[in-house]
Amino acid sequence: MKTDVRVRPGLAKQGARVLAKVVFAVMGRGLVACARIDPRVRAEALSWPEGTTITLAILPGHPSVTVRKLNGRLRSLGSKGAGGSTLLVTFKSADAAVPVLLGMKSILQSFAEHRATVRGDLGLAMSLVRCLHIVEGYLYPDIINRRILPRPAVREAAGHLRAYAGLLGGSVNLKQEGAAS
Repeated sequence: MKTDVRVRPGLAKQGARVLAKVVFAVMGRGLVACARIDPRVRAEALSWPEGTTITLAILPGHPSVTVRKLNGRLRSLGSKGAGGSTLLVTFKSADAAVPVLLGMKSILQSFAEHRATVRGDLGLAMSLVRCLHIVEGYLYPDIINRRILPRPAVREAAGHLRAYAGLLGGSVNLKQEGAAS
C-alpha cells in the first residue's frame, strides 16, 4: 500500500515566517529585559546615542523587530517602526535566519557566514552583537548555549528565570534601572 504525503507549497516558508515573528518578538523584549537585569547590556544601551532605532529583519518583507532608545528609555516596538532605522540588520532569507532563531547558530556565526548584513554605524552594530550574545545566553537553555556561545553569558540559573519574567515588560528606563542595581 502506497501513501502519498503532500505538503502544500509554501507551507515551510509560512512556518518559518511565523517562527521568525515569534522569535523576533521575544528577542526584542529579551533585549529590553536584559537591559533591566544585566549591567553589561545596560551599559551598552546607555552608550547608544539618544534616538537610536535598531531593526532586525528578514528580507524580503518578512518579520522584523525594532528597538528604540529615546529619552533614556529602551523600548521594544515589535514589528512596527521599522522605517528610518539608525541600524538595520537584515537576514538574507528565512532559511538564513532560522538556524540563528532556533539557537542552532549564534548571531556571531551568522555574521561570519554572511547570513546577515548591516546598514548603519559599525560601532553600534558591534555593540548590538555584544548585547545579542548576552541575550541569547539568557533566553536559550544552557545545553544550547554551550554549543553556540564562545563563553557563558549567564553565570547562574536564576538569571534565566529573571530574563523570562522580564519579557513581560516592553520598555526599561536605563538610567533608573542602573541606579537601582
